This record gives sequence, C-alpha cells and structure tokens, in this order.
Amino acid sequence: MGNREYDKLFYVRRLISLNSWQIRPNLEYAIETKGRLGMNLSDLSSVQIVAQNRAASSRRCVYFCVDQKFFKFALFVANQIATKFQRRDFDICIVSAEALAPHPLVEHHNIRVCQIDTGDLSNQVPSDERISFAAYLRILVPSVFKDDYDRLLYLDADFFYQRGDLNQLLDLDLKGKAVGAVRDMVQLRKPERNTKDFELFGLPFGKYFNSGLLLIDTAEWQKQKVGEKTISIAAQNFDRLPYHDQTALNVALHNNWAELSLVWNYEYSHQTMYFSAMFDVCFFHFIGRRKPFKGEYGGFPKRITDEYNAFFAQHFPKASVGLQDGLDIENKWIKHVFVFIFHMLNARRFLRNDGRFQSDWDVII
Repeated sequence: MGNREYDKLFYVRRLISLNSWQIRPNLEYAIETKGRLGMNLSDLSSVQIVAQNRAASSRRCVYFCVDQKFFKFALFVANQIATKFQRRDFDICIVSAEALAPHPLVEHHNIRVCQIDTGDLSNQVPSDERISFAAYLRILVPSVFKDDYDRLLYLDADFFYQRGDLNQLLDLDLKGKAVGAVRDMVQLRKPERNTKDFELFGLPFGKYFNSGLLLIDTAEWQKQKVGEKTISIAAQNFDRLPYHDQTALNVALHNNWAELSLVWNYEYSHQTMYFSAMFDVCFFHFIGRRKPFKGEYGGFPKRITDEYNAFFAQHFPKASVGLQDGLDIENKWIKHVFVFIFHMLNARRFLRNDGRFQSDWDVII
C-alpha cells in the first residue's frame, strides 16, 4: 500500500472516530521490528550523507530540515541568525533528502548544506501535502551527525529570530535528558490536559512538546536510541499519528525530556498574537497554515512582514510566494475583534505561563 493510500486511511479513521480505535499500550514492539519495506528500523546507520558543500567546523550546530519548497524559508531564518552571530561558535546547516539548488547566501554565510540518503524510509512513515517527509529528517540527523556535533539545535523553517544568545542555549544543561523543548500550545493553555496523541497510545498523562525547536544532546540521543524508537513508532502506527513526527517524538520521549521557556518557541497564531507582548520572545513560530510568507491573512505586524518582504526582494526576487504587508487593519479590523474576544476568554489560562521560568536558561524536568 502506497503513502497516499495510507494517508486516505488515516484521515478516514480520524473522521469516523478517534476514540473507537483499538489501542496497544506497549511501545516496545515497535523498537526492534522491521519497517513495511524491510528496512531495519532499529539501526539507522544506513542513513548517510551523500553530498555536502563542506565538513563540520564546530562541535555545535543549528540545523534545518527542508525540501526544495521550504529551502528559501530556511535560508531566511539562517540569514537572520548568521547576521546576528557573525562570530559564532556553531555551524548553521541545512539538511535535505534531495539536492537543493545553489544560492549565494550559502557561501556568504558559510552555511553547511547536506544531502542525506534515507533509502526507502520515505515510504515507511506517513506524510501528506502539508507535512512532507522532510519533517522526519530532524529525527534522523542526530544519528547522521553523531561524530560531527555534541550539541544540536533544530529549528523549523517557519521560525522568526528576535533575540537570544544561541551560543549559551547550545551549552544549556539538560539535566541528563536527550532533548530540550517547549510545551505545545494545547498544554500551555491547559497544562493538566492529556493529549489525544498519548490517549491513542494508551499512555498516561505526560508533558507534550512542540517539535518545531529541539535542543539535542547527541550522545544522550544515541544512548537512548531516540531516533530508532521514534521512526519505528511512526512506521508501525500510521493511523495513530495526528501530528506525524511530533506525535512519534512525544511518544518515544514520554515524560523524558527537559522543558524550556516558551520564549524559545513562541507559537504565534490568532490564539496568542496579543499575548506575545507579555513575553520577551526569542523565536516566533508561525504554527498552522497562516504564515507571513503565505497569502492567507494571519495578522502579522509590519515589523515581521517588512523583514520577509525585504529578504525576498533582495535574495529571491522571482520567487512565487504570497508575502503579506502588515496588519491591514482598515480591511481586517473585524477579524481582530474576534481575536481580542478569544484572548479575553483565555487570558487567565495562558498568562499563567508568566513567571514559570525565571530566566531564558531555566529548565524544568
């Protein structure tokens, strides 16, 4: 059965009833099994770099995983970081399963670009038009880079850098955990709420993170076989992954990760945009389908859209992207009325996050 057939089955089952599925709580069955096409998912050593523009030059790295479609958006964030940290003690790397078109910014900022061979793995994990196989590369990279880097910081391509010392973040003590991350929006508003992801696997309550930012201790990742467990869970559970790689990662790391302050991965949407003024945000994460570089209005202020517009005008003048231009409040004011109402109704829930972390560098286990 091909990927598209599995996708159809997955969404049909979701529409019928999430709660009617039969759950197998034991996850160990997935770890030492073979995938649908016979690849041994307990050993990711076959996933290797097949092309790169240069070798590693530091023991730490900020990396992105994209296909050609999202390459330009990863370059936007990489350009922000490289411009801010011109004398940085970390590599910036863009990883893809396909050959990416060359771009002058890669050489200008000394960005490492790696193409990796994943074999048949793309046919063994679920993906769709919105979440492509490139999303799973973040799980493979720590094993591929295990000899190159001690610390990794993964970022989605729809991030926006505002402030924060990434050198210090890469040195953060994770208290023996393999991964540091930020709680997902569903638990930032309702911290005691178990997620549908865990319920589908018969798991008890656990803290649930957004996989858009992952601070990774490479040695611990390898020791705990996080990559193998996550890929195996994804390959064996097509119909129980409402958020694809994020679900699989959270199941593999159930109650075994370090929580970082939300300022490192502030999920920007109609639910949180006005609350952002209450937090000294380091990275904005444009979750969902509305993004500053897509045509559908998302309520992004000019200080954000102007930076995107300037970047694409200079570096991708012929790119076909739906760039936005500020709030356009004269035409969109009614949308903001409803957003204000939502914020008022959820202010108590969300603003309880103020003060949970005393500084950018606090970690909660």
